[in-house]
Amino acid sequence: MLPLNRFIPAVVLVLFIFAAPIVRAADAPPSTQPSSSIRGTVIAEGDVPLAEMVVFLESPDTARAMPPPPAPIKVSQKDAQFSPKMVVVSVGQSVEFLNDEARPIEHNVFSNSPAKRFDLGLYGPGQSKSVVFDKPGPVALFCSIHRYMDGVVFVSPTPYTSRVNPDGHYQIDDVPPGNWIVKTWQRRKRFLEMSVPVTVEAEKIATVVLELKKK
Repeated sequence: MLPLNRFIPAVVLVLFIFAAPIVRAADAPPSTQPSSSIRGTVIAEGDVPLAEMVVFLESPDTARAMPPPPAPIKVSQKDAQFSPKMVVVSVGQSVEFLNDEARPIEHNVFSNSPAKRFDLGLYGPGQSKSVVFDKPGPVALFCSIHRYMDGVVFVSPTPYTSRVNPDGHYQIDDVPPGNWIVKTWQRRKRFLEMSVPVTVEAEKIATVVLELKKK
């Protein structure tokens, strides 16, 4: 006989924060979901490149210990373009910039952004240089040889981040239980950034729907 509780719907608690964000928690399905996570949707008016948005977590407790930064990631310079043009890292993570040109073309990477100022100098095909990003915030990338080359590294204060997909959905997995602040960042500043407090419970999913308001 099938257990009776298979036919009892999960209880969902809905919490409204002001008029825009919606936060709710639900029992996490067994085995198919991480023990604690945050998921939701970003809603914006008009034709907006949602894939250029990032949702990330910030801790209200500045003394909270964070896990070690993830492994380095690679950004290629090929056909005089950064690829990918936008990457997301966490504080302490490094990025390897590889000159991946098939032709004898030198490249350079530099930035004057407050979160990271650096200049890697010139280097040829097959060579790479790395940078550790040790402060949160956006870092604009440029090449001193090819003025039309540009990219960006967004440095999150925590490793708990998600790129928003084209449909507006995001999901941050393996979030430690406790109080967090859900924040947004956009490459193109068309909307006010959002900052929503949320409490993540063990073995539960917190859902935050973010309705962006135009500036």
